[in-house]
Amino acid sequence: MINRKFITADMKMADIILRNEKLVLVIRRFGINLGFRNKTIEELSKEYDIHLDLLLLVVNLFNDDSLRYASVNDVTMIPGLIDYLKAGHRYYVHEKLPYIQSLIGKFVEESKNSKSSMLLDFFNEYRDEVIEHINYEDTEVYPYIGALYDKHRNQEYNNDFTIKEYTEHHSDIEEKLTELKLLLIKYFPHTENGNFYRDLILQELFDLEYDLNDHANLEDDILVSLVKKVEEAYETQ
Repeated sequence: MINRKFITADMKMADIILRNEKLVLVIRRFGINLGFRNKTIEELSKEYDIHLDLLLLVVNLFNDDSLRYASVNDVTMIPGLIDYLKAGHRYYVHEKLPYIQSLIGKFVEESKNSKSSMLLDFFNEYRDEVIEHINYEDTEVYPYIGALYDKHRNQEYNNDFTIKEYTEHHSDIEEKLTELKLLLIKYFPHTENGNFYRDLILQELFDLEYDLNDHANLEDDILVSLVKKVEEAYETQ
């Protein structure tokens, strides 16, 4: 069982990864490479020029999904948080989703279940929905936030856009992922062929769900809150 002890700056990065291997994904998105010996989180934040409070916030939220921060006020986290979220997008689009798609393709080849091709079609629809949402964030939301943060109000960007518009657009893709998992659980019993891929697909879908939930929490609970503070500061000028 994962130790939910709160992670602090003086802890060694290797120790917290041993407690929760999923944190490998987190530090990778910050650009931290494995092989850091006995360095602490604070030492690595200095070495890689990462906002220490942001790094601690993300690793703690990812380590314990029940954790919630009542208030985050440091708007200097915004650039690093955007970089982290973009790295997550690249991982989903170029690694995780293609990998799951390849597993489902192999499952379809080996399974004699007549519903297996329907599974692939359903996943492809889900993948397209995720990518559409990611593209919206990368091309509309993040450029707006970057320009807003840098105070480049004289540069060309959508001044009419607000972070409220983003929260309204922020589609909930959890339901379709749940339906995909239930499809595997309910309609694909053990057979002579395809069991390995079916079980692996299900595991990967649960991992993806865990990851996407934390990603969405960072956007909804932290990023939106920080951007609203910057918007409010402009409104009072």
